Amino acid sequence: MANRYTIHEIAKLLGISTDAIRLYEKEGLVTPVHDPQNGYRYYETLDIQRIMGIYLYRQLGVSLAEIKELLSATSLPEVADSFSTLIMNTESEIECLQKKLEKIRFMKQHLENLNQGFHTYRILELPDLYLLYHQDFSKPLYSNMKDILNSPIFSFGNFCYSLKMDETEHFQSQALQFAIREPMMKVCPWSDKRNSLPKVSGCRCLYTVTSTPIYSELCWDLVGLLAYAKENNLHCADYAYAFYIFSIIPEDTVMDFYEIYVPLL
Repeated sequence: MANRYTIHEIAKLLGISTDAIRLYEKEGLVTPVHDPQNGYRYYETLDIQRIMGIYLYRQLGVSLAEIKELLSATSLPEVADSFSTLIMNTESEIECLQKKLEKIRFMKQHLENLNQGFHTYRILELPDLYLLYHQDFSKPLYSNMKDILNSPIFSFGNFCYSLKMDETEHFQSQALQFAIREPMMKVCPWSDKRNSLPKVSGCRCLYTVTSTPIYSELCWDLVGLLAYAKENNLHCADYAYAFYIFSIIPEDTVMDFYEIYVPLL
């Protein structure tokens, strides 16, 4: 009679949890022999080899469904084809992770800009903007948010207010849009569709950071920025962009943080 092992003996022998072995059995990857006399399930040498192979594949991050396909192969060419599929799927996952990493780095750069930008002014280049959404009024229309939130490029952009200077040299919100900046457009799923999206050309801008309570009327106090421009002989346009970046919750309110770009003439 072939050597037979209980699930606990297999787990101790291989250093694999009984839960993992039960999962392999549940998925049909191993089929222990059932002893009707005592009701125990026993694993044989072939099962040990299969469990070791399954565990190796799991260490490589191969899914149980993919392992089932590998174990069902009856020839080396079939196994090679399965590995080709694994390579293709892994490359796709790496591409997705790379895009995720780019987004996280982009967000971190924004947060660093926020941290450094309060009460300071500097000249930055605003890259080209691609507009996923635009409305000619500043109050958010939540009935339109669904299409933006469910777009595959939502996490690559920012909500942005278009500001206009009035006769008192104060900036007022004129429009709301959702914009993807050129660096992120290069890595987003619609990179090949950029020509079909409305575009705002990039420009040299005076940059600062501001914050406002979420429940208050948006107030763009850019008096300090304009004073800085005059002191340094910089000529600002009468329009600007306010990009929403982040919110924090100090005590009982919510503070929204914005990057302000005022184009220079």
